[in-house]
Amino acid sequence: MRALSSIVALSGLILAGGLALAQTAPTPPKPPKPPMAGMSHGDHARMTADHSMMDHGMIVAARQAGFHLTIAAFLGIKAGIARGDDVKKLALPAAAMASWGAVIPTMFPPHSDTPESDALPNVWTDRAGFEAAAAKMSAAARTLADLGKAGDAAGFATQFDALAKTCGECHTTYRKPEEKK
Repeated sequence: MRALSSIVALSGLILAGGLALAQTAPTPPKPPKPPMAGMSHGDHARMTADHSMMDHGMIVAARQAGFHLTIAAFLGIKAGIARGDDVKKLALPAAAMASWGAVIPTMFPPHSDTPESDALPNVWTDRAGFEAAAAKMSAAARTLADLGKAGDAAGFATQFDALAKTCGECHTTYRKPEEKK
């Protein structure tokens, strides 16, 4: 159940990020601590163990919801850059993406490769590579958030491209190709 709590916390972060994009105040509110902040290795292990008690369909639905919220944050940031928005307002959704990147591996416990999942089997067979890819995405998003907080528009735009690359690399390696319509 702690995984679902992480999704709820992430949803709040991303929704707060959307509100930060919509506000006109010059400085966005400080982001709350990421849902995983301050958790020990044992907490992470217990969180992973909690998955065994959950229906795997629920896990897949929760992680898909998390990815959909991340896409919304990503597209909001992209639109903000294109509009020339103050990047300080874009730091919060970037921080939310960093938080999500930190919990992605916990959302793929063993045997959660249901037919509804778009994950490829190598999420589980190349676990170290998958976890490294999630950490790379999280770090790229954290750097993006830091550049946003600093008001570095040029660095923010460049780092956004680097973040997009980490997403694409992970999808290419660990996600089923999308069906062409």
